[in-house]
Amino acid sequence: MKLRKKFLALFLVFTMVLSLMACGGKEDTEDVGKDLPSTGQEDEKDQEDKEPEVTEAPTPTEEPVDVYPAFDLNQRTIKVGIWWDYYYTSAHNDIYDNPQVGNTETAQMQLDNVRRIEKKYNCRIEFVNLGWNGIMESINTSITAGTPECDIYLTDLQFGIPAVMNGLALDLDTFVPDYCDLVNDQKIVKPLIAKGAEEVLGGNFFFTEQALPVNGIYLGYNVNMIEDLGLEDPQELYRKGEWTWEKFAEYAKAGTRDLDNDGNTDIFGFGGIFTDLVNGLVLNNGGSIAGGETEGLSSQQTVKAFEFIDQLYNKDLSARPWNGDDWDDNLLAWSDGKVMFWTAQAWSLKQEMDAAIQEGAELPFEFKVVPYPLGPDSDGTYYSPVAGNWYIIPVGVEEPDKVFQVFEEFLNWHQGDEEYRDDPTWFESCFMTLDDVELAMDCGRNLKMDIWGSFGDYFRFGDMIWWPIVVNKDTTVAQAIESAKPVLQDALDYFRSKRQ
Repeated sequence: MKLRKKFLALFLVFTMVLSLMACGGKEDTEDVGKDLPSTGQEDEKDQEDKEPEVTEAPTPTEEPVDVYPAFDLNQRTIKVGIWWDYYYTSAHNDIYDNPQVGNTETAQMQLDNVRRIEKKYNCRIEFVNLGWNGIMESINTSITAGTPECDIYLTDLQFGIPAVMNGLALDLDTFVPDYCDLVNDQKIVKPLIAKGAEEVLGGNFFFTEQALPVNGIYLGYNVNMIEDLGLEDPQELYRKGEWTWEKFAEYAKAGTRDLDNDGNTDIFGFGGIFTDLVNGLVLNNGGSIAGGETEGLSSQQTVKAFEFIDQLYNKDLSARPWNGDDWDDNLLAWSDGKVMFWTAQAWSLKQEMDAAIQEGAELPFEFKVVPYPLGPDSDGTYYSPVAGNWYIIPVGVEEPDKVFQVFEEFLNWHQGDEEYRDDPTWFESCFMTLDDVELAMDCGRNLKMDIWGSFGDYFRFGDMIWWPIVVNKDTTVAQAIESAKPVLQDALDYFRSKRQ
């Protein structure tokens, strides 16, 4: 891998920011007593005896070293495909063009940086809101035709990985200038670095803004239910290295209850979306499904993960039955108090907390998060599946090296200042305690990649494995895996040939 992996000490930065916030912030500390009214009773003798104050001229702030050579793009517009309205770009002249502007200082810094970039490179920066479906259509049609609609695309991995697998994205190693931040300090942008990523993808195609590691995937749990059952807090088990499949299964069984004794289960020990559950269990047992050139369904680590899922759903009956008609019902059952554990991401936790407040009340229970448990064949490290949004530069873009350089400078509105760059406000609002924030960030640092969910019709995991085992319950784990193996291998072979 050519890109140098220089991991930043983000948690130390984060802790420092929190400390400043807890003390009222750096500026508040300096201004203590500044606005107190005069009593009119100052000692005049003291005033007379004071030597005149000598104020030294402040040391001029050094301009950051500009490592990027200037060039003339002849009024070229660099277009970035996205699925929401982005601020600030060449289309904006005032920070209040953003109707949701919050921090006016950073907003002005971003807008000023746009003007600087325009002048230095004689270009314009435009973000095109193509919509969720529109951006996928643009990737699949315009790039394939050899005339990409945008110079850069922001992608969710569910459609970004297929773009890479179909040979529609450029390998960053082949064109990024060696003086760029991406291959040096990585204070502005970073490549997708996750265990197994390079082997799976065959190169470095994805990059994103350097920021706090907020894209981890974990389990949420209802603290009130845990306490009512007299169980030890799962976070304590995690900290002791005792958060395992065995313990999770024990807790899930205990949390599955018929509250009114009518013969029907009212609360299940676990419930959530199967994609995150499968990834979380397989990766934390040392396995993979599509983590290399050879299918991973045959590995004992992966087989054991599916056998554990079979245990939860079909033997212990501690997992909430899958609702094939309503994805959100599976995702959001936790906020209605229907499950004790669930698959969780920061945005979904905040979404439900905000929704409860909008309806006039907070959630009626406390929740926490914990990593997916370790399986019997794990290496002892708690991993999170890769998530989040990542940029790609499509095949067919003219002068991709210059496009990348300009865009990297565009993203460097903060000039590498972590205090400006790493604002934790939104992420903090997704959780109930700072311990959860810290733990969720830990999950976002230990990433592992498996691309089995990106094959589309070439390998339909749900149809071939999940549905027969968990929903229809008419196929054993061994039978489902045996029939799916050749299909998955064919898909891997096909997409590997597309990249060559």
